[in-house]
Amino acid sequence: MDKIRTYFEKDYKGFYICHNRRSNEFDMKLNHFHNNYEIYYLISGERNYFIKDRIYRVEKGDVVLINAFDLHKTVSASSVMHERLLINLTKDFMDFSSYICEIDLFSVFEREDNIIKLEKNEQTYIEGLFFKIINEWREESEGYMAVVKSTILELLVFLNRKRINSITQKYEYKNPTYEKILDITKYINNNYMYDITLDLLSGKFYISTSYLCRVFKKVTGFSFVEYLNSVRIKRAQKLLTETVYNITDIAQKVGYEGPTHFGRVFKAITGISPLKFRKMNKMQ
Repeated sequence: MDKIRTYFEKDYKGFYICHNRRSNEFDMKLNHFHNNYEIYYLISGERNYFIKDRIYRVEKGDVVLINAFDLHKTVSASSVMHERLLINLTKDFMDFSSYICEIDLFSVFEREDNIIKLEKNEQTYIEGLFFKIINEWREESEGYMAVVKSTILELLVFLNRKRINSITQKYEYKNPTYEKILDITKYINNNYMYDITLDLLSGKFYISTSYLCRVFKKVTGFSFVEYLNSVRIKRAQKLLTETVYNITDIAQKVGYEGPTHFGRVFKAITGISPLKFRKMNKMQ
C-alpha cells in the first residue's frame, strides 16, 4: 500500500489545488511560507498545525486559513493517517472578484484564529465545492475556468459569512510544554533583529538547551535555527518589497551581521538572491 496517494493535483498561474491521502509520518517541508493564500481542509484524521507562533489541533472537518507570507507547517499528530484538500491562490487569479463583491473576500485570511470548525452539513457543502473545482479541472469543458473561479468565489463568500456569524475562539493545542515553546516563538518574532542564541533563550525561559532543541523541533516542526532564519527572511522580503534600503542595511535590520551570510540564507530559503527577489518584485 502506498504511503501517499494523490487523487488530483493542479498548478496553474496563481492557483493550486491538491487532494491526497497519507498513511505515513509526514511533516511539511522546511521554511514554508509563500505569497499566496491557503485554504486547508481536513477530510479525515488529525494534524498539528503550527502557524506563526501558535499550534492548533486540526480535526476532521476543520478548515485552516493561512494568510500570505505567514510561516506555517503541519506536523504529525497521534494519528498519522490523514486525507486533505488544499487550495493556494493569489488575488490576481481572482481578479474579477473586486468588481462584483462589496467586501474584501480575502480579509477572512487576516482573522486572529486560523481555524474554522464546521458543522456536519457545512462539511458536506465545503467538500462539494472542492470536488466541483476538481471535476471542472479534470474535464476542462467549455467555460470550465469561469466555473472554477465562480466556485472559489462561493467558497470565499461562505468562509467570510462563517467568520462574521461565529464567535472568535482560540483552538490552540493546550499543553504546558507546548505553551512554553510558543512563548519562545513569540519572543523570536518580536526580537529577530537582535542576536538570539540558544543560551540566551535557555536562561530567559529556564529550559536546558538540549531539551529546548528537542522540544522546539517536536512542537513547531522547525529546528531553532531554521525557525529564526525563516522569520528573518520573511521580514527581509517585506523590506525588499516595500523599502529602498540597500541589501547591507536590510541584512542588519533583520539580524545578520553582513550581506554575505544574509545572501546565503536568503537563497537557501527562497531559491533566489535578495537582489533578484527585489528585481522580480519590481517587475510585477
